[in-house]
Amino acid sequence: RVTEIFEARKPKDPATMAEISGRVELHADKRKGKMTIRVVSDAGVEKDHHVPSDKQLLVHTGDYVQAGDPLTEGPLVPHDILRIKGEEALWTYMLEEVQNVYRAQGVTINDKHIELIVSQMLRKVRVENPGDTDLLPHEVIDRFQFRQHNKRVSELARITDAGGTDLRVGDLVEKDVIREANARAEAEGKEPAKVKRARPATARTLLLGITKASLQSDSFLSGASFQETTKVLTEAALRGAEDELIGLKENVLLGHLIPAGTGFRRYQDIRVRFLVKPDELDAQSEERMLAEASEAAEALGASSGDGIPQVQVRGDVMIGGPADASRE
Repeated sequence: RVTEIFEARKPKDPATMAEISGRVELHADKRKGKMTIRVVSDAGVEKDHHVPSDKQLLVHTGDYVQAGDPLTEGPLVPHDILRIKGEEALWTYMLEEVQNVYRAQGVTINDKHIELIVSQMLRKVRVENPGDTDLLPHEVIDRFQFRQHNKRVSELARITDAGGTDLRVGDLVEKDVIREANARAEAEGKEPAKVKRARPATARTLLLGITKASLQSDSFLSGASFQETTKVLTEAALRGAEDELIGLKENVLLGHLIPAGTGFRRYQDIRVRFLVKPDELDAQSEERMLAEASEAAEALGASSGDGIPQVQVRGDVMIGGPADASRE
């Protein structure tokens, strides 16, 4: 069961989930051995769900269901949960399902370990609309790289009317450059440029099994070390891929220091310098300090011998040096 969840496989005999929220209506189907569960939303939208007639139903006519609620018995399909209810619902479902398996065996596992695996399974997105970015439609990309592309576009604007500036219509230009060009145009008594906001890209989150997620790694060395070595290396060679050796596996393969702890490159490249250098004492300064220390010791009653103050013992208190054996 755990393998089925982490590999994102479609379970056998899955449950049928409600596509929309609304009231349930049960209808006979013309096809033999089938029946129709119709859900009618408050806005009048109808959605039919065709299920086997021998399937045990969880709803009755007149029941109100939410989008994503199971209509029949059986395990849920993770991809349908992601499509209908979203990422948060999928996180909760997968976490609970895995924990239920281990709890039944009396094993306690911290949620963070399962959450880490699920986060890697949901790391990729498929671009639906590239907007004004340089992405391609249906391109599969890391969600963090996708956010960087949209962040970069948010700092740009498209020129719709150049006015009295030297900007070109249709170009994507940084907002700071546009402000400076408009300021110069207004100072010369010309019309400022007119712009519209750049369109960000939109994408849909993908659910990948842990095996496929490993092969989708940005590092082709990491993917080749796992499965389908020939296929991964061939595809990397065809597209002229370069491995930046950022992850752990690719550095282990090449015998490099792993990027963990003090092995991070930002720590390796660090350069330390003293802002304040201590004063260097020359030989004369050291001799003067020793002479002052000797005078201070003699003033306190210490006897000097061979240039080194000898420590005396007074009563039971040791001032310095070896104590007199007779006092014991």
